[in-house]
Amino acid sequence: MIKSVKTKLGNEIELVGDPMGKVLVIGVFHGDEPQGKYLIERYLSPSSKSKISVLPQGEDMTRLAQNLRHRMTREEVILWQNIRGKQIENAKFRRQQKIGKYICDFVCFEKKLIIELDGSQHNEKRGIEADKLRDEFLKSQGFRILRFWNNDINNNLSGVLEKIQETLCPPLVGGPEFTIPRRGLLFIPCLNPDGMAQNTRTNANGVDLNRNFPTKNWQLSEKNNYFGGETPASEIETRFVIDIIQEFKPELILTLHTPYKIVNYDGDAKEIAQKISEIINYPIESDIGYPTPGSFGTYCGIERNIPTVTLELDEECPIEDLIKPVHKIFDTLQI
Repeated sequence: MIKSVKTKLGNEIELVGDPMGKVLVIGVFHGDEPQGKYLIERYLSPSSKSKISVLPQGEDMTRLAQNLRHRMTREEVILWQNIRGKQIENAKFRRQQKIGKYICDFVCFEKKLIIELDGSQHNEKRGIEADKLRDEFLKSQGFRILRFWNNDINNNLSGVLEKIQETLCPPLVGGPEFTIPRRGLLFIPCLNPDGMAQNTRTNANGVDLNRNFPTKNWQLSEKNNYFGGETPASEIETRFVIDIIQEFKPELILTLHTPYKIVNYDGDAKEIAQKISEIINYPIESDIGYPTPGSFGTYCGIERNIPTVTLELDEECPIEDLIKPVHKIFDTLQI
């Protein structure tokens, strides 16, 4: 790690990679678009690395499991959005699955891993005893069990996902957390960890970070998902990026977003946008098609003449299918 800063909710934003690098790659401006963080960390990784309900007697297990899928808690929905579609180590998780007389929150049968999300009732004596009994049964069936509190999902989602990844694919004994960074690249894997923890587009203050940069066209807007803040650069996250750009002076910037399946660019970046387009087979668009006051692309690409590319990934595409082309793009960006 080269630099870091704490967010409003106490999460950490990190700058990693080559301190001499002149290409900056940023993932997760918007907390409900987690793909960028996963793709960056997978690129750097050396390994590229609840509750369980007891059925009442006579209950129809299939019907109950189906009902539970439609009554997921807020925390279950957030976690499901981050592990579905083989997003972590290509592991296929299923939700509300029956094993014996129990229904488990999330199960990866291939890796024999169960993930449980627990509320406060699991900290009571009766809940502790029930957990012990079912854990003994599930372990006897060869499953490993990860249990997280609901507060873990709300306050430390990135830590929860890292623990799941580590359990699915443990790092090499004695090995570093990351390999030696690829030459020439700087990464901010997740600029908006608070939004990611809450599964929201905005940060903890309800600000769209991609509308909060101090551009000539910044304007005070209504408080919705595109709210640009009370003042430009009002947010910790925005100021962190501005400081990074001023200190490290990148010559090219790539940001990862979803869902439009295009390669958008600002400033003198058409040539590199064309190369990226050829790798991932997305069309090039110099105009996103709607106003973006206070956007990062305007701040860097237009007003500071730093070639800036926004790669809008296909949110419907399984994450494992994005690994190869996106990592090839990272390789192409190296100077």
